Amino acid sequence: MAAASRGCYPALVEGEATSDSSGKSRVRAWSGHLVKAGVSAAALWILASHVDLGRMLEVLRRADLVMVSAVVLLYLVGQLLTAYRWRVIATRVGFDHSMTEIARYYFIGMFFNLFGPSTLGGDVVRSLYLGQRDKRRTVAFNTVIFDRLSGLATLVAVAVIAMAVFGRFDLPLPLVWLTCLAGAGIIVGWWVIPPVVRMVLDEGSRLRRLVEVELDPFWRDRALLWRAAWVSISFHVLQVVALILLGASISMDLAWQYYFIFHPLVTILSALPISLAGLGIREMGYVWFLERQGIDNDVAVAFGLLWFVVLLVSSLFGGLVYLTSGSSLPPFFRPSCRRRCR
Repeated sequence: MAAASRGCYPALVEGEATSDSSGKSRVRAWSGHLVKAGVSAAALWILASHVDLGRMLEVLRRADLVMVSAVVLLYLVGQLLTAYRWRVIATRVGFDHSMTEIARYYFIGMFFNLFGPSTLGGDVVRSLYLGQRDKRRTVAFNTVIFDRLSGLATLVAVAVIAMAVFGRFDLPLPLVWLTCLAGAGIIVGWWVIPPVVRMVLDEGSRLRRLVEVELDPFWRDRALLWRAAWVSISFHVLQVVALILLGASISMDLAWQYYFIFHPLVTILSALPISLAGLGIREMGYVWFLERQGIDNDVAVAFGLLWFVVLLVSSLFGGLVYLTSGSSLPPFFRPSCRRRCR
């Protein structure tokens, strides 16, 4: 118990307990993948039953490939922006990695987010890369969490501001209020974490020290918060521009202002861990939002599938980075520390 409190991790050694634990973990991982695959398959089946496949394929066939290629490039530029945001966050809590290294970790993480064969998803992979040099894996993982949360909060803010400036485009009022409440909940929830930790945990608690000392800038450094927010806003505006181009590539007649509303909400919906990379859920979201503006289901599904192709190609670029950089996945567990922990 004392060894564990000093931060030691179990080694991957041969033995019955390790084998059992590893086997159960693999079963849970594959069970989760099967459930997500089932959700994606069910969503796609529902869409297929409400779509004229011939007309949808015709929409895809007429897509302007030059514009779609430009969307892919814009998306990759956007990912460099979010990699920069992550570096800003990581540097503030003591990680000294170059932008080149951070971008490499980020793009490799993109690949594993979409194609990861196990529980080592892209966020875990990039946190392992970040933390392997000085063994601060917990702090590294929390930089990824903060990076995700800052992006999520900005997504909600973009949708709320767009509805306030451009109008709600006849979207249901409960959805508008839910979006506003979600944004407020994220902000309030983030600021109440430190006082709740102080109330619940003892002063000697490792988790309390992590929150109050190592992650302190996440709660108190306003310059860091504003810098992360502005990078996030720039990224989301760039993504909306990419989506406007994608809509133009299939001649989708839609007001550009509406993209700032439906894209953040569909992105949040597809990020829920209930499907394979959001496949099926994303397309259903696009159908729901676009049909309210008079867009045919065939066009809406084609739009969603084209966006998935953009994500797919971008993630494959991350796989190319992984292969050409000669990287290898950091081990999930630290080497045995029994001697050090005695």
